[in-house]
Amino acid sequence: RDADCTIRISEPNLAKLIAGKLNPMTAFAMGKIKVSGDMSVALKLSQLLG
Repeated sequence: RDADCTIRISEPNLAKLIAGKLNPMTAFAMGKIKVSGDMSVALKLSQLLG
């Protein structure tokens, strides 16, 4: 089955995101996270990490 959403992030930024040192919305606004597809799926994921 095809993905509803694809998220691209570098490994160092992913580590910061998981550690709570990088805000998902700020990272997206700064271009550190790239989202393709259904943005609502990405927002659900950001709620889990935030």
